[in-house]
Amino acid sequence: MTEPTTKLSHSYTSIKMFENCPKRYFHQRIEKSVQDQGGEASLYGERVHKNLEDRLKSGAELPADCATMEPVCRKLETAAGDAGVMAEQEMTLNEQLEPTGWWDKDAWLRSKIDVLAVRGSTAAMVDWKTGKRRPDFDQLEMFALQVFKHYEDVERVRTTFVWTKTKDTDSKVFTRDDEAPLWQKLLAKITRIEQALEAENWPARPSGLCPWCPCQSFCEYAR
Repeated sequence: MTEPTTKLSHSYTSIKMFENCPKRYFHQRIEKSVQDQGGEASLYGERVHKNLEDRLKSGAELPADCATMEPVCRKLETAAGDAGVMAEQEMTLNEQLEPTGWWDKDAWLRSKIDVLAVRGSTAAMVDWKTGKRRPDFDQLEMFALQVFKHYEDVERVRTTFVWTKTKDTDSKVFTRDDEAPLWQKLLAKITRIEQALEAENWPARPSGLCPWCPCQSFCEYAR
């Protein structure tokens, strides 16, 4: 049985996990009986993110397999100007949608933004993508909402996916006028997770992701 006092926290990744398969969400995030060990693709993504973080934070030289991203980094720095770029920015809100610390007890919604630049009433953010080009703008919507809550003077956020293997980009601009409907959409997703917790209802949702699921050793849909 799930303890009624279970306190949920959320992120784009966890919400997407629930949408893909509530059963996996339960075993990985509530019961915590399985862990996602990741694979070659995830390890590659982590390495590229770390290389780009070091480049933007300290000017470290990019390794050979990531060197083609140097012009992109320079372009971001030039566009940011004196404001500079911030890499791997952790943004956290509590249930009252107020900024709090990443590890604070009231942390409720966490987002990590790969690149952020804020200049007066405008902000620009980039999310590095190391896999196939499949843009999910729900992620950028959540990041824009975080920026609006953490920077009260910002009125406009330009968000961009940068696909590191091809240098393709997908962008979307959000303004303060977008906040209310975007929060309504996001909170509806979170409510569905909380309702699942209350009802203890975590059905499996078989898909093409099953072969990579950490629940495959016991899930009836794994084979």
